[in-house]
Amino acid sequence: MGEDKEVEGQRLPISEHLEELRRRIINSILIVIGFFFISWFFKSNILDIMKRPHDLAMENLGLSQSLQVLSYQEGFYAYIKLCLITAIFMGYPVIAHQIWKFVEAGLYKKERTYVKIFAPISFMAFIIGVLFGYFFLIPFGLQFLIRILGAEIEPIITMSQYINLVTLLTLALGIVFQLPLVMLFISKIGIFKAEDFVKWRMHAVLIMFILAAIITPPDPFTQVMTALPMMALYEVGILAIRPTKKAIMRFGILLGSGTLLIYIVFLTFTLPPKAEFINTSGIVKILPAASTKWMAVTPESRIHNGATLETGKSSKASFLLKDGTYIIMDVDTVIKLVEKRKIALLKGQILVTIKADDGPFSITANDSIITANDGNIDVKILGYTVLITVAEGVATVVSDGEEKKVLAGRQLKVVTGGEPVNVDGVTKWSKEMRKLIKEKTR
Repeated sequence: MGEDKEVEGQRLPISEHLEELRRRIINSILIVIGFFFISWFFKSNILDIMKRPHDLAMENLGLSQSLQVLSYQEGFYAYIKLCLITAIFMGYPVIAHQIWKFVEAGLYKKERTYVKIFAPISFMAFIIGVLFGYFFLIPFGLQFLIRILGAEIEPIITMSQYINLVTLLTLALGIVFQLPLVMLFISKIGIFKAEDFVKWRMHAVLIMFILAAIITPPDPFTQVMTALPMMALYEVGILAIRPTKKAIMRFGILLGSGTLLIYIVFLTFTLPPKAEFINTSGIVKILPAASTKWMAVTPESRIHNGATLETGKSSKASFLLKDGTYIIMDVDTVIKLVEKRKIALLKGQILVTIKADDGPFSITANDSIITANDGNIDVKILGYTVLITVAEGVATVVSDGEEKKVLAGRQLKVVTGGEPVNVDGVTKWSKEMRKLIKEKTR
C-alpha cells in the first residue's frame, strides 16, 4: 500500500510525461550523433577490429583477407552503417540511463531494485554473447562455409555483406544470452515456475533450432553452434530458478558435452595445413587457392591445396607436406599444390623427398607425369625438355602415352613436341621450288 502511495505521489500530467520522453529521446539521438562523428574519424580502425574474425578465417584457409565493394558508393554506405552501429553500441550506457530516468518514477521500489540488479547482469550477458560470436562462431563459421565451396570456387565477400553478417550474429547472440535472466525474472514475478520450464524443455529445444536457423547463415555448423549455447543457457535459467542437484548434474553434462564439441571444432579448423614452410631465402611468393593476389611468404603463411608458390631469381624455399614429403624449390621456380600427394611443376627445378603413404606421389611437369611411392627425385624443366633424375627409389614417367621406368642413379630426358631442329637446314632442298611458287602467286 505504501508503494502505491509512493508511485501515486510521483504521477505527472500526460503533457509533462510526453515532454520528458521528448527530452530523453533528443538526448539519446544527440549522443548517437556525437559518437557517430567520433567513429567516422576512426572508421578504418573500427573496420579492422570488425574484420579480425574474417582475417583469421581467411588466413587459416590461405585466402585473400580483403573485402570487396560492388559499386563506387557501396563502401561509403557501408562505412555509414558501420559508424552508426558503433555509435549506438558506444552510446548504449547513456541511452540506457536516459530510458531508466524516464521509467524510474513509474516503478515500485521492489521493481526498481530488480532493475538495478538485473540491468548490469543483463549488459554483461549481452557482452559475453557478442564475444562468443566474435571470437568463436563467426571465424569458424566462415571457415566452414568457404571450405565446402572447394578450391575451384573463389568467394567474393563484400564489405556491406560482412558488416551485416557480423552485426546480425553478434546482436542475436547478445540477446540470446539474456535467456537465463528472462527466465529468472519471469519466475520472480510469478508467471512461470521451474517445473514449467522443465516440462517445456523439448519444445524449447525445437524453438531454439528454429531461431538458430533464422538468425544464422543457412548451414548446419552455425545453426548448431548457435543452438547449443541456447540449450545450455536454458539449463542455466532452470538452475538459477531452482538449484537442485539434478539440475546441476544436467547442466554439468551439457556443459561438458558442449566444451568437448567446441574443442573438436577448434581442432578441426586449426589443424596443420597441407604444408608448412621450413626455410626460405630471398623473396618467395604464394598465390592462395581461389585468389588472384600474390602475397609474400611469412613464417605464419599456410599452404593449402590449390596454392601456387614462386621463388625469384635469387630465392629458394623448402617446405614439408602434411604426409611427410619434403620439397626443395630452386631459384626461379613455380609449383602448384594440386591435391593430396599431387603437385605440378610449372617452371624451374625441385627436389622431392617422397615419404611412403597410402598411394603414389605424383609430379606433373609439362606433359609428363612422374609417380613414385618413395625416394628422392629431382625434376627440372628446361623449356620443352624435362629432366627426371632419381637419386633413390624408382620413378614411373608417362609422356605422350608412353610409360618408362627410371631407376636409382639414372636420369631420363623427356622432350615435349619433338627434338629442337634447324628448320631452314632441313628444308633447304625445297628452297628453289618455294621461290618459284612465290613468284607465280604475285
